[in-house]
Amino acid sequence: MTLKNWMRHLAALALVTLLAACGGGNSAPPPPDPLANAPENVRMTWFGITNWHYQIGDKGVLLDGEVVNSGSTPRAGSVTTALTAIKSGPGGTPTTALSIDVILLGHVHPDHSVQLPEWAKQTGKMVYAPPAACTTLVATYGIPAAQCVGLKGGEVIKLSDFAEVRAVRWVHSVECNEFSNGTGTPETFGFLFTVRTKDGKVLSWFTSDSGAGGPDLTTPRVVTSVSNGVTTTVTYGSPLQNLNAALKDAKLTGFEIWQGGPESRMVYQARTVIPAYGVKTFMPHHLDARAANGVNFNLRYGMHYAYNPDDQPKLKQLLVALGVPQVYPTNYWDAWIYDSKGLRTTPNTAMKAAYGLPAEGPGPGTQFANPRAGALECTYD
Repeated sequence: MTLKNWMRHLAALALVTLLAACGGGNSAPPPPDPLANAPENVRMTWFGITNWHYQIGDKGVLLDGEVVNSGSTPRAGSVTTALTAIKSGPGGTPTTALSIDVILLGHVHPDHSVQLPEWAKQTGKMVYAPPAACTTLVATYGIPAAQCVGLKGGEVIKLSDFAEVRAVRWVHSVECNEFSNGTGTPETFGFLFTVRTKDGKVLSWFTSDSGAGGPDLTTPRVVTSVSNGVTTTVTYGSPLQNLNAALKDAKLTGFEIWQGGPESRMVYQARTVIPAYGVKTFMPHHLDARAANGVNFNLRYGMHYAYNPDDQPKLKQLLVALGVPQVYPTNYWDAWIYDSKGLRTTPNTAMKAAYGLPAEGPGPGTQFANPRAGALECTYD
């Protein structure tokens, strides 16, 4: 064998060895990344009372959306303004646009649900709400029946291959010395969100626009009705039983963020909920629904009273002891990014500018003291 042929032979052997090490020349391409289309994060925007917008990848979710909190008739113009701001996005350009693809309602009350018909009409998107709300949408406002799902609790709303929302039958908050198993208050629902991101992290948060206080957390809701002389009794799970069932269905034992909604008795819930579910961050909402010093809710005024942790000293003390921070808004349209690194604020200048609000902080209106500062905690909480 000549030297030239010998060199060719060695080169061929090297190529064969390399191909064998790489799995052969005809090996199949690597499988596609199952998380390639998963969202990188969630954008959370609070715009008054219990109004939230969550952008999860290309899917947007609206909670409540009460942008007026006055009267009993929907105001199309007010909803259009809010919808335009949301669609414009944080940068005010099409490249930063957000969306509304699903509408959620926690319960029927004037500070939560009056604008629901306009949101349903102007977006044309599916509504998930207490049955009473669906009845009103169809009978009074002509919304197609197929557009509203009357919740019972336990429903799973699939936003995408990576994001789901679970409806949790909850109970409306009560005052000190009151007790309710939900029969004397409107049907109320919380929502458990789970999102898998590109890096494989599962983001989780639970939000409700109201909440149980006292023993209501562990008491089943019992509903008795009479029709044609026949009495029917239905027993639903307690709020905590319902939340446990939702977590089990989601294959979770807890959630990272708790967006608590009631205006009172928060500390009673916190003593149970935070340790039981490993909550890492508490985000109080249901803020500025009531008049303060004669000033009512008005998105263009700005928050007319600030959230002050000292208004709930027991809650503050508990959260400090548990090492759980409170993250709360300083003005309408404040926003946060939630991802595998945690929760952090993010600018929302364009949306705020649409309402004449400063880029950061309170204003333009003057802030006053919380009108319920002395009634947020009970002596036995």
